[in-house]
Amino acid sequence: MNIDTSVEFIKLVRDTAREAEFRGELPAFVWEQVLSANWLNLYLPADLRGIGMEFPEAVETLEKIAWIDGSLGWTITLCSGAHWFLGFLDKSLQADLLIQDRLCITGSGNAGGTAVSLDGGYWIKGEWPHASGASKATYLTANFTMNGTVVAMLLDAKEVELIGNWSTMGMKATASNGFRVTPQWIPARRAFVIDPERAIHPDPVFKFPFELLAAYTLAANITGMVKRFVELAEYQGRVSIEPFNQSRIELLQACRDNWELVKQGMHPGQSAIGVACTQARNLTRQALLLVQNLYGYQSLAGAKEHTELNRVWRNIHTAALHPLLRSIP
Repeated sequence: MNIDTSVEFIKLVRDTAREAEFRGELPAFVWEQVLSANWLNLYLPADLRGIGMEFPEAVETLEKIAWIDGSLGWTITLCSGAHWFLGFLDKSLQADLLIQDRLCITGSGNAGGTAVSLDGGYWIKGEWPHASGASKATYLTANFTMNGTVVAMLLDAKEVELIGNWSTMGMKATASNGFRVTPQWIPARRAFVIDPERAIHPDPVFKFPFELLAAYTLAANITGMVKRFVELAEYQGRVSIEPFNQSRIELLQACRDNWELVKQGMHPGQSAIGVACTQARNLTRQALLLVQNLYGYQSLAGAKEHTELNRVWRNIHTAALHPLLRSIP
């Protein structure tokens, strides 16, 4: 398993993070590491060119990558989530994608497009506000409204126009730009349904409800960044980290428990999904409270944008506004 968390790599990522913010995307050498280490396929099975990690182990790996750098962790998390859709795609399309060496899929969960069935495919158009890692993507997923229902589709990056609208105080290097599709036709095999019962591949990871996958992987980014902030902050002893630690432990244990259920052929159910979403939001609230309490003890360095402490603070507060993490859905 080629997960490079060497001291040299970590230092290089952090030393170039300020430049990455100015450029608005991860540096080329970092992206080469992402691809060579296969980080976009952490929990995909080997026959889908994945590393094949057990899902809870992948969640903790994403936490460690977010601890290295927030933009790096977030980009890998969102793109690896989109790569999970490979298990739901038409088999011929799946095969076409798997032979591509630099495959990177990202996308948006918003239903920003419309589609009409036409000549064995779909006539589509639409616009979506954000897709993390958009500048690196070779394909993007997007949701379309068709006959009153929402349908997910896969788009070739050549078919979309990126919109340079990512202007936030944090997560600057995630390149979470918007994209649009002008009216055009795509083949029917590009449509797919994200439902454990409709998975094309038999691996248990595709039986794991998407809502759980999203809640756990996004929360892991928060915990990874907060752990780094605590390391960097002064006067840690004046603020208790126990409420945050306890929330983190409970969420990771729930992840392991639900994963075991899925491996045994059982569905966690809507109640488990509701609990996971609540846990992710509660953990985020605990994280923000801890970070803000510590921030009040910092020197002016905490407010200087070029410092890592400030960058991590900005990244945490930006990520915490994701709909699955913020207090009000």
